[in-house]
Amino acid sequence: MPYTEFEQSLNEAFFSATPGFVEIKEKDALLQCEGLDQAYIKEMFKSGVRMDAGREEAGAVCYFPIVQEMKVVSVLLLRPKQGEKEGFARDIQYLKLLSELACQWVAEKLERETWQKRFGEIHLETRKLIQSITEPFCLVDQDGLIQEMNEHMASLFRKRRTTLMGEKIMQYITKEKWESIKSRNEKDEMVVQVPGNQGEAYFATIQPVKSKQGIVSYMILLKSKKTEKPEQAGRRLYHFEDILGVSEILKQTIQSAKRVSKSDVTIMLRGESGTGKEMFAQAIHHESDRKDQPFVALNCAAIPENLLESELFGYEKGAFTGAEKEKPGRFELANHGTLFLDEIGDMSLYLQAKILRVLQEKTLERIGSNKSRKIDVRIITATHRNLEELIRKGEFREDLYYRISVIPIYIPPLRARKEDLSVLIEHFTRKYSKDLNKHPKRLAAETLDRLMQYDWPGNIRELQNVVRHFVELEIGDTVTLESLPSSLQTGSKSLPPSVKKSARTNHYQTRLDKRQVLELLERNGRSTEGKKKTAADLGISLATLYRYLKKMQG
Repeated sequence: MPYTEFEQSLNEAFFSATPGFVEIKEKDALLQCEGLDQAYIKEMFKSGVRMDAGREEAGAVCYFPIVQEMKVVSVLLLRPKQGEKEGFARDIQYLKLLSELACQWVAEKLERETWQKRFGEIHLETRKLIQSITEPFCLVDQDGLIQEMNEHMASLFRKRRTTLMGEKIMQYITKEKWESIKSRNEKDEMVVQVPGNQGEAYFATIQPVKSKQGIVSYMILLKSKKTEKPEQAGRRLYHFEDILGVSEILKQTIQSAKRVSKSDVTIMLRGESGTGKEMFAQAIHHESDRKDQPFVALNCAAIPENLLESELFGYEKGAFTGAEKEKPGRFELANHGTLFLDEIGDMSLYLQAKILRVLQEKTLERIGSNKSRKIDVRIITATHRNLEELIRKGEFREDLYYRISVIPIYIPPLRARKEDLSVLIEHFTRKYSKDLNKHPKRLAAETLDRLMQYDWPGNIRELQNVVRHFVELEIGDTVTLESLPSSLQTGSKSLPPSVKKSARTNHYQTRLDKRQVLELLERNGRSTEGKKKTAADLGISLATLYRYLKKMQG
């Protein structure tokens, strides 16, 4: 760049610098700058350091690098015209300063344009990602302004997506719900209603987006309550085709359940533990007209009584200590669908009365609220207990009994359908072999005979545990008697009398019999529920059983 034209050219560079206009690549610089010492320029592209030419014959005095992301992307060359070297030398310090400022300005402009381009690409990719989400989704800032959303959310609000951008979310959900969303500091779930969509209720998953300064926006994902509960998403319900067996008694039971599936009549599933009552409940729901609505299950015996009420009916924010947010109960979550109440015989009389009122009036009130909410829920219950005996003892309400057992269905125990054993054993053997990446093994004739002779007091749950036991332990191609649990190796049809006696005692012996404990665990399973049942059979607390197991392992 000639010295006499330098200042004018510098001003032009300030206003027209773009990557395509001022950028001089290494190859171009070497070709266009005749007489320059090319070694200097090559070194500058490598090091990014300004260099001064020291030889008169080189013709150029200074080379100034334009650096972007720690890399030289262009070079500003400063040299005088013929006959102007004296003036150039006199003002060299001033010119160097201007040149360095020019290079810095151009580099900053290039960097801004590069980041703007990258930001545009990222924004485009983010928009594509948001559009790929199959549920209604939007991004809202702290003031409630919609920053981005997908077409599913726009369709829900019945407007064009571009029209909705920048509008306030409070126009489409209630102000109270927005304030509740803003109070969330962590990922959370709640139920919202969309006024513009016939007031339909949705499950909302709220995820705050945080920076060092705090929450900057909220991601909101909606899922219709007509589908599954959020934590049940992806869960496949059992169908009647999944209930395996060839026995006539099982076929009759399935046919009875199918016949009443289409109606909304209440059903009570009776049967021993481990017979598959929840499997039947899911199959009935799937066969019903409510199959596209939620199926919600609750084991009444697995939840402490002081928590069961809030789990069933929900509660409002501030209803009790620790109720920092509202929560819908199982009845609400199952609205328009099916609520399966397992082990209802373990429910207290107080909660029995509340459930009876809900079934009669088809409304409920959350804990801490006097607002009645309409519900439409089909009820299926299950129990292994003798409810008639509990009614005589005054431990179960007779009016509730008649309300929930319009259609009783008895699920037969495994000992009453021994012809189903071979089918079930083959099924579970293949299943667990696949889970453990093993080849399915065949059963020796004497092993199958022993399994057929056994009475299976734990029913299908116990059979599953036995099959898992020999699939895990057998190293050969054939399952022998030695691969069976010890309780089945003796040839007895049920648990040993000594185990039965100890399982019913009310007095805990300080020295438990290790064999008895292991046999009960094999029968009931090693899950938390299996251990609870084992502790109950032994007449001890669950904590005592855990201490004993820990001592055995030590």
